[in-house]
Amino acid sequence: MNVTVEITRAAPDRLPALASVLGRAFVGEPMMRWPLGDHGDIEERSIRSFEYFLGGLIDLGFVWEAGRAMGAAVWIPPGQADAWEQAQRGGPRMHALTEDGGRRYDAFWDWIESKIPDEPLWHLDSVGVEPRAQGRGIGSALIELGLARARADDSGAFLETGTARNVPYYERFGFRVVEDPDAPDGGPHMWFMRWDP
Repeated sequence: MNVTVEITRAAPDRLPALASVLGRAFVGEPMMRWPLGDHGDIEERSIRSFEYFLGGLIDLGFVWEAGRAMGAAVWIPPGQADAWEQAQRGGPRMHALTEDGGRRYDAFWDWIESKIPDEPLWHLDSVGVEPRAQGRGIGSALIELGLARARADDSGAFLETGTARNVPYYERFGFRVVEDPDAPDGGPHMWFMRWDP
């Protein structure tokens, strides 16, 4: 059953709730788990990493909230890759969440950045839905929000995922796989997907 839910730009005071939604949604995602490692409380470290990542992006207006933390998405507009890269880095506090001082984390995200097309595209960095609200069209609405902006700009969109079951989900929206390599140094298999209007 699909529900109608209001989607708004996330305000800074929504950071803890949205970091919790995305952190829990991504706790099993290989592209999140592999760079952080399997030590300690994985869910807590995933949530904290999203707190660090989302902070600056909320201020820039790149984070969207469905309802009251029913779901969230990070859509990076064309020409804003530098802001995304800066947020992804996280520095020493992000490195403290990893098991190797950030070595694998930095190498992985450098590799991801090298795969991002050098053209004006919208980037769906993250989308996640609160487990109790899944299956009701909230994730679809958050994806369609960004695709509508891409259509309005007459530009495409892209994303990356490390979860095979996500590929057919994104294909339903018109994304197609353009590359599916293994990350270096034993990292996860990745799918890079593109959508064109």
